[in-house]
Amino acid sequence: MKEFRQYLIALLVMTLALSLYLPARYDSPYPRPITPQFDTHIRKVYLEEISAKRSEMVLLGDSMLAPAVDPAALGARLGMNPYMISLPGSASTLWYLIAKNNIVDAQPRPKYLVIFFRDSMMTVPGYRVTGRYFEQIDEFARPQDGELIQRAYLDQMNPLEKVAEAYLPIYGLRWRIREGLDTRMRYALPKAIGCDQPCMDNAMEVVFGSLNIDLVFLSEAQAAADDYLYSRNVLDFESQVGDSFLPDLINLCQYNGIQLVLVRMRILRFVTPGSEPPALHTYGEQLRAYLEASGVIYLDYSDYAALTEDDFSDPVHLNKQGQALFTETFGNDLAPWLK
Repeated sequence: MKEFRQYLIALLVMTLALSLYLPARYDSPYPRPITPQFDTHIRKVYLEEISAKRSEMVLLGDSMLAPAVDPAALGARLGMNPYMISLPGSASTLWYLIAKNNIVDAQPRPKYLVIFFRDSMMTVPGYRVTGRYFEQIDEFARPQDGELIQRAYLDQMNPLEKVAEAYLPIYGLRWRIREGLDTRMRYALPKAIGCDQPCMDNAMEVVFGSLNIDLVFLSEAQAAADDYLYSRNVLDFESQVGDSFLPDLINLCQYNGIQLVLVRMRILRFVTPGSEPPALHTYGEQLRAYLEASGVIYLDYSDYAALTEDDFSDPVHLNKQGQALFTETFGNDLAPWLK
């Protein structure tokens, strides 16, 4: 009991000391604002490129998109010059921001916005918005985006998290602390032996770059992270859709004369019969009804059995064979909808 009391005293003293030191070290106010601090700069690269290419169609999605669609073959089939935005790690909140702050401002404005997603991704505003994903969000968000801050961040926090974020610096500044530690571990020792930052970055790419990635391990890690998409609350479509950015995205496209197309992709997560959560089927039917009532073109390939395991490089990404099959099928299915 005495040892435990001493431990608690030492922990309290350390916490108090860090609470004094960390705000000064990182020039952070105390208590710390719990809302994310977006800068005023908006990245306009996609706006400029869409305008320069005069693309009538924009394809938008995460890392699934690039290996799934051959834009040249699709363009030849549709008689268009589609512009592809395939951002690894992106999700519906970022897609909405890119549409809102880039795509609708392009001149001439594209006629079609096609978003590729899997399962419940379109109704989870808090998915992939924190940690390393925050940098992507910050590139396209404005400080005055109050609805974004509320839905993607504040609504995802419980009262205890809000208190810790504001009054416990070791928690509120955790990402900056981690970034600093990572930088020191990555660059300090190599610099002492003559390898500067560009040298170390190149070495990290050689050792840990895409050519050396174990795709099975990567796929398993992604599947574990995606467990959130299949939780009971997330698969309650009626309770989720109103707090998501899907209605805003639909209204944004309609107001700007852009036809929104949503494409639900096939993955191999639930190929074993009976493995799919029953709530996911219900979610899919409710999503379809909602989109059709909202004037959105909806193409669902989640059960497209023609795409077999031989067409995938891992449970999420198609290979070249799968890309050829899917591009042809998707182009043929979309063509009748185009004006």
